[in-house]
Amino acid sequence: MVKFKSRYILLETLFEDDKSKKIESSNMLKIIKLHVERLFGDIGLGQVSKNLQVKYVNSVTNLMILRVGKEFVKLLWTVLTLMNEIDGDKIKLHIIGISGTIKKCEIKAKNFLQAWTINFERNKK
Repeated sequence: MVKFKSRYILLETLFEDDKSKKIESSNMLKIIKLHVERLFGDIGLGQVSKNLQVKYVNSVTNLMILRVGKEFVKLLWTVLTLMNEIDGDKIKLHIIGISGTIKKCEIKAKNFLQAWTINFERNKK
């Protein structure tokens, strides 16, 4: 039996107008697939789609965890880097980290949020 290896990508969605919009996982999955098809055509879409999944979306912190096959991490990374809008809103996607397990990805998210909170409190004073 063959085990398919996956990678988890932790990313932050930054809206250019500084307004946080609610992002739904099903909507985000459709948008990512649309951008993959635009950049890499049907072959790229077929490769990424078989294992692409949005595992976690937090609309308060704008953090997201995506799962993709190990072989297609660079393809998805390219697409995420070149994405600049969601539903007409200008965005930037900041890739925080890539890991082999979702647990390690959650630890990276926790550390990122702790650092973000400390910076926010410093700037507030």
